[in-house]
Amino acid sequence: MGQHRINKGLNIPIAGAAKGDVVELDRPSTVHFDPREFNGLIPRLAAREGDVVKRGQPLFFHKFNPELVIVSPVEGRVTAVTRGKRRVITDVAVEVTGDEAVTHKAWTLGELAGIDAAAAKEQLLASGLFAFLRTRPLDYVATPDQAPSAILISATETGPLQPGADVLLSADDKDAFQAGVHVLKAVAAGAPVHLTTAEGSSHPALSGVQGITESHSFSGPHPAGDPGVQINHVCPVPDGRKAWYIRAWDVARIGRSFLSGSFDASAVYAAVGTGLTQPRYVRTVLGAPAGFVAGGTVAGPLRWIRGSVLTGGRISEQAGAGFYTRAVHVMKDEVPREFLGWALPKPSKFSIFRAYLSGFSTPSKAYDLLPGMNGGHRAIVPSGAFRKVVASPDLEPLYLFKAIISGDLEESLRMGLLDISMEEAALCTYVDPCKNEYDVLLGDFLAYYAKEA
Repeated sequence: MGQHRINKGLNIPIAGAAKGDVVELDRPSTVHFDPREFNGLIPRLAAREGDVVKRGQPLFFHKFNPELVIVSPVEGRVTAVTRGKRRVITDVAVEVTGDEAVTHKAWTLGELAGIDAAAAKEQLLASGLFAFLRTRPLDYVATPDQAPSAILISATETGPLQPGADVLLSADDKDAFQAGVHVLKAVAAGAPVHLTTAEGSSHPALSGVQGITESHSFSGPHPAGDPGVQINHVCPVPDGRKAWYIRAWDVARIGRSFLSGSFDASAVYAAVGTGLTQPRYVRTVLGAPAGFVAGGTVAGPLRWIRGSVLTGGRISEQAGAGFYTRAVHVMKDEVPREFLGWALPKPSKFSIFRAYLSGFSTPSKAYDLLPGMNGGHRAIVPSGAFRKVVASPDLEPLYLFKAIISGDLEESLRMGLLDISMEEAALCTYVDPCKNEYDVLLGDFLAYYAKEA
């Protein structure tokens, strides 16, 4: 087993962590999918308003690869297709009416141990499970006509208040996870399959798994649990190639779906943040509304985020909790002004800089962090903070971001445009005293690169 200790990064001590056992919820009245979650997928509707769909029946597909589909997690009727600017689809809503499912071949664990690549890929595509595979670089949905240089299965999570394998996987998932690994091993077609776990993890579902080329343990602050960072340490992507990655809990979903013969739509979400009266873990279906997952909220204006505060997207209470993300973060949206707030020691405030007392020591408590910028935008100041939070090797983030801002594609590629992860860029945004949004800049420049490439 390879052991990787990440020394750079930052664990943001934000209050509102979920606690307790997973609460079983009834099915919601509606589910929602936002096609913009599927980076690189240009959606075309397979089901229109008023159509009745079964669980596992396609809702939309990739314009340039129609066999790559996103399926409904429930039986129901498509009640709304919402569009934004330039007619871009921003939400597909399905009213839940039942649980009848599209069926595929049900395999045994022994049969999956010998499944061939063609059969595995065919059923992954037909059942809508292929979309759980994403690529590095670019974090696009993987395309079935390209072979990966490697597949990384990540069973780690270090993002702020994000649930990990201890919550999202149970001991009963051992056979399902093994089944999913057999499927991925077949699809890899000879490429190595890596499994990453947290240092010291002894999760029963992840032990003794067959078909894994090499196992790795990761420790350290965020972004040690990010698959993009892990790929840079474990299996760097050769020029012109792509590595695929997938979360371990979605591998178990693939296994359950192959063993049962129908799309497994169950999902565990964490409802977190100080905007909630009771942060919690819940089990429901993929795409359940954020408000349904969250439960009770506190009074006052609130900000709803799908995923983490670093890379999650701002959503409404009615939007879906997410296809890839496993948390809904609700925070207070009102930032009170403080007289001489910048000049006081403020022991109740968190900062990595020694502007506050907390900057002199490791934080020993969680803080109620608010979405204020605490200042205004200004020119880049080389403070050295970026080097402290970027964990991928051989990256000079300051020079990379300068190349991005100047629009120099060739220089930005040389400085690691395709290597830095969105989590690392978001951490740079968080620690930047100049208030630049580097994750937004990175996302826009990667879109430009994809267009020019």
